[in-house]
Amino acid sequence: MDFDSALAQAWNDHADDPLAVATRWPELRSLVVDEPQIERLAVLMHHVHGAHLGEWAQGAEALHSLRALSAFRDNGASGQSQHRALASLALCANADGPADALSASDRIRVGAMAAENLSTRDLARADALLRQTLELAQRSGLPDSDAMHRTLAGVMHNLTCTLEEKPDQSADERALMVLASQASRHHWERAGTWLNVERAEYRLAMTWLKAGDPVQARRHALACLAIVAANDGPALERLFGWEALGLVERAAGSEAEHAHALRMARAAFAELSEDDQVWCKASLDKLA
Repeated sequence: MDFDSALAQAWNDHADDPLAVATRWPELRSLVVDEPQIERLAVLMHHVHGAHLGEWAQGAEALHSLRALSAFRDNGASGQSQHRALASLALCANADGPADALSASDRIRVGAMAAENLSTRDLARADALLRQTLELAQRSGLPDSDAMHRTLAGVMHNLTCTLEEKPDQSADERALMVLASQASRHHWERAGTWLNVERAEYRLAMTWLKAGDPVQARRHALACLAIVAANDGPALERLFGWEALGLVERAAGSEAEHAHALRMARAAFAELSEDDQVWCKASLDKLA
């Protein structure tokens, strides 16, 4: 198996069995042939040990092992990626990390990464850290081209989804979920494409639906569909836009509007490839 296939399989498996994926680091390291692959492996290592396992020391040990690879460059992209991941884990552990030595862009990225790691273990710290990080990002004046915008957008999306999946949310968890979802949408507006922004609107619709506010959820579901229509988006995007609106209308008790959204979702589903229909059928069934 080559590196790309092995990494894709690890990402596919990590949510269900992060401990097993963490045993694959030697195999994945042995398949690395260039520096970009080290960057990608560092991201997975940090995510597994940080967000899933809460193993700050073990995560740091795994990341340090990357230095033995011939393609690793301490002053290159691989070294920078490792440095941010180590700083994030150090911050999670309350250790004195190298945050002061980081650029403003990297401090923001490290803060967001650590907040995601802490969100299911220490909500108060995660909330405080996220708010500090977003304030720093707002004050930074960094241009839309700076990498921190895409990192913030992606990490906030992941944090939102993690909190959405919790069956019994506290009021504080709900507030953090909404804040993260709004931040993700804002930074995709800064650094992403219309597709990123449209999907962030979908996420906001689902976020507000989870929070029990169908009025806000409907606003974002309609915004999602409007962006798809304005860009002549593909059937896949229309399907999920109508799914979001249909779920909102059902929650609001609007039977006719729900039935209309279901018809439109089914029409979009019929246009999908067979492969896409396989993994989208559960969403359509849920809406029905």
